[in-house]
Amino acid sequence: MEISQLLKDKRKQLNMTQADLAKSLYVSVRSISNWETGKTTPDIDSLIQLAKLYGISLDDLLLNNSKVVNNIKKQAQLSLMNKYLAVTFITFLSFIFILGSTGLYGDLALPVYIVVCIGALGNIFSMVYFLDQINTLENKSEKELFKSSIKWTLLGFIVVIISIIIIVMIKY
Repeated sequence: MEISQLLKDKRKQLNMTQADLAKSLYVSVRSISNWETGKTTPDIDSLIQLAKLYGISLDDLLLNNSKVVNNIKKQAQLSLMNKYLAVTFITFLSFIFILGSTGLYGDLALPVYIVVCIGALGNIFSMVYFLDQINTLENKSEKELFKSSIKWTLLGFIVVIISIIIIVMIKY
């Protein structure tokens, strides 16, 4: 049995409305509706509360429905990829700052300059990889993928331009 049907049947057995259940779980009625129609699945905290409320084990909720388990794993992976992307973007900004401030406080040795450039390029490839992983996990359409890549490209250009303007203003 699908978890959506199981949740709906158990709620009805307790003579609860979706509003009653939403109130007891501190979620919206829309969340309950989405769970019961199969549009979304409950998060792990809600699953624990539902198991207690309905008097069933988490094993019955999770093991009989790999869709929920897969969704939880997907959300954890998505969270991790977003963290990796953020760290990669921050290190990319650091490389840009180092490259942009070269000459301001002294020149970098050629080998150091080359290593920083390679690091910046490596970060660009890492950011593209993490964005691709995030978009794959979110099941985005080609149009949404294109919009996302344009957004991140523009953000990168804006950061580079702002960095150059700040460096030029400090220098002069």
